[in-house]
Parts: sequence; structure tokens; C-alpha cells
Amino acid sequence: MTDQPPETETRVVNQTSHGSGTFVAGNVLGSIVNLFIPAQRRSRPTSTNGPDATVDDYERISGSLFAIAFLAAVFGTAVVHCIRGLSFSGAGPTLRIATRLVVGIVFTYAFFACVAAFLARAAQGLEVWAGRCADITVRTRGGILAHLPAGMARALAATSSGVATTAALVAVFYGWGDFGNSVQERAYLARDNAATNASRARSAATKS
Repeated sequence: MTDQPPETETRVVNQTSHGSGTFVAGNVLGSIVNLFIPAQRRSRPTSTNGPDATVDDYERISGSLFAIAFLAAVFGTAVVHCIRGLSFSGAGPTLRIATRLVVGIVFTYAFFACVAAFLARAAQGLEVWAGRCADITVRTRGGILAHLPAGMARALAATSSGVATTAALVAVFYGWGDFGNSVQERAYLARDNAATNASRARSAATKS
């Protein structure tokens, strides 16, 4: 007598497409924005104590903005030197045209990378300000006093959306690498959170 193992059933998954979105388990789901920012990362990163702790991406936004602006100024100055044919050492010999072209392309690439990173960080800063305005709206009991921070939250959310969209467009040129993807995620995350804060402020101002 021999035991026959049970036959395993073969699971067939048919592809179904319902609009533009991300291909998941044979289906196309979600909005096209999922191509730029995964749904599981649409929340503010939080720091935890453990081996898989996530660094808070919202820490030291001002310091990051100053550092990125400094790098952008350095790379922009180098691009100007390449265009004008000036020497980087001041009194040294000028670069040849071929060298100026190659070096200029490299510094231009680095300059616009700084621009994309700066705009994404700026969108985060605007999101934080919109959140603070929403908090003030919720804590304000007076109807008239609540409309001012609510309006500021809406304005900051609109500005954050524009800045984030610009950052994502610039980051398209770096989209094949981790840098471009991280900039797009950071920008769209800030835009979505700022819009949520604006909605929270508008709701609080209406109920007050």
C-alpha cells in the first residue's frame, strides 16, 4: 500500500484592467499617482526603537534647505564658469571647449538635482506650516478667528501642491534611480498631507 500525495490545485489569476494604475496580482488598481508614490508610504514616517526603525524624514527641514541651497549655488557658479570659459582656480588656464562641455553637463545635472531636492523639502516645510495652521483652527473656538488660520492652511496647501508638482517634474530626469523616486515620493507625500491639513482646517472652521 502506497500513499498518494493529494493533487495540488493550480490557481489561475486572470488579468483585469480597470483604469490606469499599478499592476498588482494580475490587476491594474489605483490611480496613476501610485506609479510615483506607493500607497503604503502615504503617511508621515515615524521614528521607532528597533532594528527596522525609520528615520523621521521631517526632522531638520530648515537645515536641509540651507545645505541644498549652498550646493545649488556652488554647482550653479561652476556652470557659469563653464559657459563663460573662466578658470576655476582664478588665475589658471581656461578649459578647452570639449572639457567645458563635459564638465558643464555634469554640474548642470547636479544643479537641477539640487533644485528638485530643494523643492521637495520646501513642499514639506509648507505642509508642516499648513498643519500648524490647522491645529490653531481646531483649538480656536471663535467663528471669526478660526477662518484666518483656515484660509492660511488652504493657501499653504495650494502652494505646497504647486511646489511638489514642480519638484516631481524636475525629478523625472532622475526617475530611473533611487534619488528621483525618493524626491517624487517626498513631494507627493507633502502635497497629500498638506491637502489633508487644509481639509481639517476647513472642517473645523465650518463647525466653529
